[in-house]
Amino acid sequence: MNPRARHWTALSVLGALTVTTGCSFVLFKASVLVQAPLALGESTWFIAAHNLVPRFVVGVLLLMAIFGVKVLQLTRTEKIQAAFMAVMSFAGCLAQTDGLQFSTAATTAFLTQFYVILIPVWWAFVHRRLPGAMVFFSGALVLAGVAILARIDWNAFRVGRGEAEVLMAAVFFSVLLCSVNWPGFARNRPERAVAGMFLLESLMFCAVSVVTCRTPANLMMPYFSPNWIALAVVASLLGTAGPYILINHWQRYVTTAEAGVVYSVAPVIAAFTEIFAPGYLSRWLGIDYADQPLTSALLIGGALILAANILIQLRPPAPA
Repeated sequence: MNPRARHWTALSVLGALTVTTGCSFVLFKASVLVQAPLALGESTWFIAAHNLVPRFVVGVLLLMAIFGVKVLQLTRTEKIQAAFMAVMSFAGCLAQTDGLQFSTAATTAFLTQFYVILIPVWWAFVHRRLPGAMVFFSGALVLAGVAILARIDWNAFRVGRGEAEVLMAAVFFSVLLCSVNWPGFARNRPERAVAGMFLLESLMFCAVSVVTCRTPANLMMPYFSPNWIALAVVASLLGTAGPYILINHWQRYVTTAEAGVVYSVAPVIAAFTEIFAPGYLSRWLGIDYADQPLTSALLIGGALILAANILIQLRPPAPA
């Protein structure tokens, strides 16, 4: 495949993954709501960590089913990459899932896109080279959209707990996405690095679950719920493990700035999904998850972030 065709194929694959990831934010929220009655008296940190364990276990099992048990045999540099990505993803996912308990799925999805402006900053720092003006302008649009969605109080400059945690998660996700394109990891086998990452994350989330658990019985309660297990598996395949397996392969054929803004379409999908999907999920799962209206803040903030995605594609940054 010639470089140009490969580039557009990569953008197409990443775009398709963005759609599935966007739809998954509603599933993430629903799985937390299903788990809450099964974890009475537990902290939101326990629910967040415990909710994430099966998503990454499914990822390990999926890779083993595709590539066999040898997928867990890593070289030294693959172990380094797996450990680095695991730490960044662990911190980002934990903060995002805890923040999701204090915010809507659509707002969480939009605020996660704060990494769109952080990626060019990391890019400029690592390569000691300023990105183009279009990247800065697109980043400014994203920042404006984030400010609207986070409902920032400009007098006190405060944001809610959920919004603050999601913004913190975006910092870790930006570093994670940049690391996929690092030259030192170029010869690593993507499937093995990701398998190691998923395995380490599973262990870390298990450890946090045990440490923060107040009632030991709550560690097993969700696993007796078919609804929770089904949500965990589907959310992993569509929004966590499944997409990352493909992202780790295809993202290396586009610039990190391009990848970041392509992913910014995900919250648009999440916003429209949250208009109708919660009602269906509530009737099926027996939870209280109402359909969310399209507020002016969501429309304006989302439009600014989507505009950034369109502009950067009209004039993409040159590869490093």
